[in-house]
This record gives sequence, C-alpha cells and structure tokens, in this order.
Amino acid sequence: MSVSIALNFEKVFCSCFFSGTLRFVNAEFIPEKGIFMNYDNDNFDTESEKQEQSAQDQETLNEAFEHDPALKCLAELSMWQDQCKRISAEFENFKRRVDRDKIRWSEIAKESILLELLSFCDTFETALQQKDGVDHAGIEMVYQSLMKLLAKHDVTVMQTTKKFDPEFHEAVMQVPSKDHKSGEIVNVLTKGFMIKDRVLRPAKVCVAD
Repeated sequence: MSVSIALNFEKVFCSCFFSGTLRFVNAEFIPEKGIFMNYDNDNFDTESEKQEQSAQDQETLNEAFEHDPALKCLAELSMWQDQCKRISAEFENFKRRVDRDKIRWSEIAKESILLELLSFCDTFETALQQKDGVDHAGIEMVYQSLMKLLAKHDVTVMQTTKKFDPEFHEAVMQVPSKDHKSGEIVNVLTKGFMIKDRVLRPAKVCVAD
C-alpha cells in the first residue's frame, strides 16, 4: 500500500490513552491539518459487526504504519498532545484548589487568634464593672484600643434582640420573667461577635422559661 493510499483512507485507528490504559479508538486523518480527528463509531447493530470492523481497521492501521512511519508518528503525536492538554487542565484545577485552600486556612488561623482576643474583651468589661480600687480610665483606654484592633479585622459586636436565634445565640440558662414570652432573651451574659457576615462567637444569653 502506498503512502498516498494510506493518507486517503477515511478511517484509520490511532492509539490514545484513556483512563490510564492504552487502547485504539476510531479516528479520521485530516491531511490539511496533519492531525487525527477521533470519533466514536456506534453505527453497528451487533457486537460481532463491531468486532469485525475493528479487526479490519486494525489491519488497515498496521499496514498504513508499515508503509509510512510518519503516519504512525502523527498518530502518536496526536495521542501525546491530547494527554498533555488533559494534564495541563488537571494542573490548573489543582492550582485553583490550592489557592482556595490557602485562603481558607489563612482565614481559619486568623479567626482562631481573634477568638482568643475576645476573652480579653470579656476581662476588660468585667473590670470596668468593678466600682472600687480599679483604674477605670486606664482599663477603658486599653479596652477601646483592643476594640479598634478587632474592628480593623472586620470584627463587630453582635446586635442582640429579644428573639432567640440558635445560629447567633447560646442559651446557658432559663429564668422566670413576667416581661418576656417563653424562649425570649432576658439578658446577655457574654457578648457575641461577628466577623464580616459570619458568627465568630455566639452570644451567651438567658432565656425566659
């Protein structure tokens, strides 16, 4: 078989990788582009017809490769180009996942540190409530500096209403109250804090029984 006859075949088989294994798939050689265009051949009614056609195409492929090594090189080139494209796409997806993970882990570390700082806020607020033997001016100055630091990192005090919401509040006790309906918030024991639109720390509250 001559090279020209081999190149004029409408159907040849080229090898390509699929799911990590080497197999043959139906392909059409495009002389103008110098490539093989893969396609699935589902035009057979029975499995035996598919096997018969596959054997014929395999024989055609072997004969074409025997007479024209360049044709085999083109098939292998098409195979490796396709493999490189898939690997490149997978690598880009991997880089995007790594970038997202970096951002998320950075946020987790930041929130962990900010959460620790909130305990100092509680301590300062408790100290400011003391009436005797306390330098309120000094404590207030440090407390306000700490609150400004938290605000720079988008941390704000949670605004609490009478309505109890388990997403924002943690009920630590129930108390009788004539002025509140059952389940309403009677008192805030520990302030809650938000970081942007997420809960950094839920507010600890008393609810009416």
